[in-house]
This record gives sequence, structure tokens and C-alpha cells, in this order.
Amino acid sequence: MTVGLYKELKVWHESIKVIKEVYKVADKLPLSEEYNLKQQLKRAVVSVSLNIVEGKNRKTTKDFLNFLNISFASLCEVDGVLVICEELGYIENEIEVHFKIEVLGKMLNALRKSLKSK
Repeated sequence: MTVGLYKELKVWHESIKVIKEVYKVADKLPLSEEYNLKQQLKRAVVSVSLNIVEGKNRKTTKDFLNFLNISFASLCEVDGVLVICEELGYIENEIEVHFKIEVLGKMLNALRKSLKSK
């Protein structure tokens, strides 16, 4: 078994950058959201990265694609939670974070498309 193959993926490195940015934003949320939106946001963003890791270490391309789909869905969840936080007035519009999420989403889609064509 080869552990660590995911570290070769640019998309995984980008997911780590997004985690760092989203954690900074999550820390701006009020204490009243400590166990609600804040934890949901953190769990979802970490899920993006961990599904890339788990999928990369599966035996088949089909399995990897499935985990990339889950990763993409978690990324959409992160974006949705950020919008909710913005709408509730907890944070300002986080344009840069939304941009990084969009970039990561495009990278995930490109990887999915590449794997589907093989």
C-alpha cells in the first residue's frame, strides 16, 4: 500500500489553502454559532480535502470519481454556508474566499472530467 499519493495532486494542495481561508472566516462568526454554522462550515471544508485523500487511495477510478463527487458537493456546501453567514450579517461578503472556492471547484471538475475520459 502506498500512502500519500494524494500529496502529488495540485487539487489537494488547493483544498488545504481553502481550508485555511475558511477557518479564518469561521473564526469571525459569533459565539452563538459555535456549534451550528461555525462547526458545519469547518466540517464541510475539511470533508473536501479528506474525500480527495480517501478517493485517491481507492483501488479503482470509479471509486476515486465517487469521492471527488462527494468532495465537490462538500465544497458547494461550504459556499452555501458562507452565503448564509453573509445573509445573516455575521460576516462581510467574502469575495476572495468565494473566488478560491470557485477555483477549487474548477480544479475538481477538471480532474473528474480527465478521469472520466480514461
